[in-house]
Amino acid sequence: MGLKNYTTGISVDKTILEIEQILSKHGATDVWKQFDGAGYVVCVNFAINTEFGKMPFRLPMDVLAVSQIIKNEKKSGKLGGLSNREAQDIEQARRVGWRIIKDWIDAQMALVEIKLVKIEQVFLPYAYDFRTEKTLYETFREKKFAGMLMEAQQR
Repeated sequence: MGLKNYTTGISVDKTILEIEQILSKHGATDVWKQFDGAGYVVCVNFAINTEFGKMPFRLPMDVLAVSQIIKNEKKSGKLGGLSNREAQDIEQARRVGWRIIKDWIDAQMALVEIKLVKIEQVFLPYAYDFRTEKTLYETFREKKFAGMLMEAQQR
C-alpha cells in the first residue's frame, strides 16, 4: 500500500482552508500560517481556549521529508498511480503532505466530538511555547525524554 493521498490533485490552498474550517468549527479562536522565504506554507498554527487559558499549537509540514518518501515509494513500486515526473514534483509533495495533515486533524476531531479526548489532549505534542519557539514534543526530545522513559529493568 502506498502513501496516503499520494495522487491528490487538491491544491494546498484548498487543503489549508479546509484545515482552518475544521479547526474553527471545533473551537479554535485563532488560526494563522507561517511561510518559508518563497511564500509556501510550512506550518499552520492555532489557539484554543482551555479551562486554564488560551493555548497555542504549531502543526508543521516538512515538504522535503514527504518528497523523499514519495521518491522512495515510487522507486520501490508502491506508487503505481503516480508518474515519475509527479514523484519528483515538490508541489505534489506539498499537496500530499498537507492533505495527510488535514485528514489526521479531521480524524482527531472525530475523537473530540465523541468526547473520548479533549482538543488540547490530542494536540498536546504540538503545544507551542512562544518564549522558546518550540513545541512540547521538541522540548521533551531535546531533554531526551527525561523522566518519561522506563528503566531498563521495567521494560
